[in-house]
Amino acid sequence: MADTASINKATEMTEKIETTLEDGGGALYTREEINKVVRKLDWNLMPICFILYTFSVLDRSNLGNAKTAGMNADLGISGPQYQWLGTAFYIAYIVFQFTTIGWKLFPAHIWVTGVVLFWGVASTLQSTCTNWAGLMACRFFLGIAETMFGPGVPLYFSFFYPRESMGLRFGIFLSGSTLANAYGGALAYAIAGAHSRVASWRFLFIIEGVPTALIAAMCWWFIPDSPQKARFLTERERDIAETFARRQEEDKGDSRINFAHLFDAFKDYRNWLFAFTNFSTNVSFASMPLFLPTIVSEMGVFDAQQSNGLSAPPYLFSFFIMLVVTWASDRYRMRGPFAVFFCVTAAIGYIICAVTTTVASRYVGLFLVVTIFITVAVNLVWNANTNENESKRAGGLWIIMTVGQCGTLLGTNMFPASEGPRYVKGMWIGFAFTVLAGMLCTINSISLWRENKRRDRLYGSVLKGQEDVLLPGQPLEATMRYIY
Repeated sequence: MADTASINKATEMTEKIETTLEDGGGALYTREEINKVVRKLDWNLMPICFILYTFSVLDRSNLGNAKTAGMNADLGISGPQYQWLGTAFYIAYIVFQFTTIGWKLFPAHIWVTGVVLFWGVASTLQSTCTNWAGLMACRFFLGIAETMFGPGVPLYFSFFYPRESMGLRFGIFLSGSTLANAYGGALAYAIAGAHSRVASWRFLFIIEGVPTALIAAMCWWFIPDSPQKARFLTERERDIAETFARRQEEDKGDSRINFAHLFDAFKDYRNWLFAFTNFSTNVSFASMPLFLPTIVSEMGVFDAQQSNGLSAPPYLFSFFIMLVVTWASDRYRMRGPFAVFFCVTAAIGYIICAVTTTVASRYVGLFLVVTIFITVAVNLVWNANTNENESKRAGGLWIIMTVGQCGTLLGTNMFPASEGPRYVKGMWIGFAFTVLAGMLCTINSISLWRENKRRDRLYGSVLKGQEDVLLPGQPLEATMRYIY
């Protein structure tokens, strides 16, 4: 148990950090200055990252809209071949997960510019394909490009924000997935109603792929490598941003890959719990964008154009909830209960879709199913929070994304054409994996809560605002407390 002098010292530091931030050299920054810097970071980092991820998800998930717009009929693609188009993307996404460490090995602006150009070109080339084999190649290269971007963003955000500020930021980022799917459905609806000599599905790939390639040029100028290299900050603001971001002791001075820390991630059983949670949620995360328009169209009352349009509202609903939940998870320093709640919500949605036959009830069920995207967002940032330094976070993300993306292989094959129109088996598979994800999140949350209690018994309770601030001579465990 911490002695009285240490507790008094911690209290003094807590009072000081309520209004100031102190760097290693003793410089003090006021709360007003800190808030100004954080606002600058938010306004300069979040829009570009959000836009990029929106296009990333749009480019990977537009296959479902292209199918209902006539792609399969034009290219003579059978049901099993269509499923392989989704599977090829995720095979590449899994195999090339190791590229996440590129965020630590190369300057971010160079890395992102090259990656975005790569996937923009691969996406656009889908519009030129004349057979299934060509489309397969494009989907595989698209998978390689996109695995080099999205999975590493939690690591990139940790260069600029401390743990307690990442939930909302990553939630905003990942909400781009729900907005992209909503936008994709609405765009496919509009394109299907337009008259053009270019097939609707080809025009869909062009109008969603070309802007991505053009945005790549912006990344060179608008993606900062680190707080110290952010052009939009003054010299003093860069120092504040650096100090603010590196509240966690083991991040200080850690600018390159530390391979000892990287491989520590593989020894931490919690990373494997996060990984199998991601596996379970990705069964839905991968299947819904590919098959939701088809599921709606086979309810029997909507044509292809209407089905694309009606695939948008469930994602829009999930988008707004995700923003609220990720804010609350930061506010209350809590991840697990939110993740579990939306696993239960999605499981109820799957039950409704599996056992009911009316159009209204099944459509409402799809709204609930899509909320599993919120658990995906919470779980990924929770994993980044739980690893103590940047190199271990890179390892943790490598694990969670490699294992987790294997769930997409099941998800992309969950609704074969032979199971239509109700896809009962696929609905029950989705139910089983959302329940499993909820159980794993519960175990992880309890584990982290118990570890915090153990550290409280050994070192004394940590006061609010002191979770990542070490007193001289203290071990990391003395103040490091997990967000559970």
